[in-house]
Amino acid sequence: MILRKLYRHVTLIVRCSRGYLFIVTFLIFALVYSTFFRQNKNEPLLKKEKSPTISINSTAKNVISKSELHVQLLRAKVERLALKVKSRSIIFNTKSLFKPNYNVHIFYYAWYGNIEIDGYYKHWNHSYLPNWKQDERVYPVGSHTPILDIGSNFYPSLGCYSSRDPTVIQVHMKQLREAGIGVIVVSWSPPNYADSPSSMLPLLFRYAKLYELRIALHIEPYFNRNPINLLQHLRTFLIQYGKHAALYKLKRDDRDLPVFYVYDSYLTPANSWREILSRDGVLSVRGGEMDVIFIGLLVDIQHRYHIKKSHFDGFYTYFAANSFSYGSTWKNWKSLAKFANQNRLIFIPSVGPGYEDTQVRPWNAKNIRHRREGQYYDVAWRTAINCNVRYISITSFNEWHEGTQIEPAIPKRTASFTYVDYEPNGSHFYLNLTKWWNEQFSKTLLKY
Repeated sequence: MILRKLYRHVTLIVRCSRGYLFIVTFLIFALVYSTFFRQNKNEPLLKKEKSPTISINSTAKNVISKSELHVQLLRAKVERLALKVKSRSIIFNTKSLFKPNYNVHIFYYAWYGNIEIDGYYKHWNHSYLPNWKQDERVYPVGSHTPILDIGSNFYPSLGCYSSRDPTVIQVHMKQLREAGIGVIVVSWSPPNYADSPSSMLPLLFRYAKLYELRIALHIEPYFNRNPINLLQHLRTFLIQYGKHAALYKLKRDDRDLPVFYVYDSYLTPANSWREILSRDGVLSVRGGEMDVIFIGLLVDIQHRYHIKKSHFDGFYTYFAANSFSYGSTWKNWKSLAKFANQNRLIFIPSVGPGYEDTQVRPWNAKNIRHRREGQYYDVAWRTAINCNVRYISITSFNEWHEGTQIEPAIPKRTASFTYVDYEPNGSHFYLNLTKWWNEQFSKTLLKY
């Protein structure tokens, strides 16, 4: 009966309309008829491939709220992305799909040691750091005891490895190469200082060259660091590695200059940096054999002026925890990019997969940033790319203490602790996800 009435209305419209309207009304009639017919037979309107679905029952008690619906939609999106990325599995011993992107940098730590190679554990047995906050709760003290108990919330696929192990270094270089990352920013202190990577640098440079990667230094705030002794140490470094094919350089004034990141650069007064970094400084390196690209760390908003007054060539944000600092807060990156452009500075935002360090700072749970199966990492990458930057840094490849690593991790459980892992997406998930975002970033760079 309903269909007959509908047919009469359609016929009347057709008689009063031109030919094109006949087609439109016919399609409407067909769609309504199809819907009515299929619903009576309990059939879906359109047959699609099975995908993550959200079930909303007609009963009032089962109707979900808008916030719950939003959460389910996000979960479905993450599942689709994870499936998409997992399908691009990294297969080692094969050529990478594309050349390394030298505009993507990653922070790397060569400070790990084990009994087999070094005779003792280094960093895997990290101590619990004392609580410097006003908190009366009792937290663990002492040090971790590898191999089951380590100073990390995650457990590495390679186990408690040594940074001196050539096999480990080669595996790391393969992984970085396959992810398309071009520059390894190695945590660095001068020889004879704590955690100095000097003895590992020959191996790192050798394998970096083999895999077409480049190395830059991430200068740590070693004891009594100041611009004067830093230049002396860097001169020694450049004598040894300044002409190495794997040393990362950027062009400025028609010269290829080595690049150095300076962690906690704000600890040194801007006037002291100015003496070596400005062209009219008393000890200026500009234009000389020691001229380099210095990238300072921006943590707080006032550090913008410290960077500018110091005459740094650019700045980075390092911290992987969104909202932990002004610099690490994603929503501030557009204004930082604008500031950099206005002052002819290099801006390198730092993206990270998450943050979790309670195995070394048990009182720091409020700064945990859950990975959410890659969703956290996605937002960081997307935000950085949308700022139209030329360089992006990743925190980190293997800073296991702070849970920022993209190095493969595995599920691990002991009698007293269950380590966080990357399941259900597999141990190489974040390498694959990095590779995917690297490809997206590479496409935007073609515009420049």
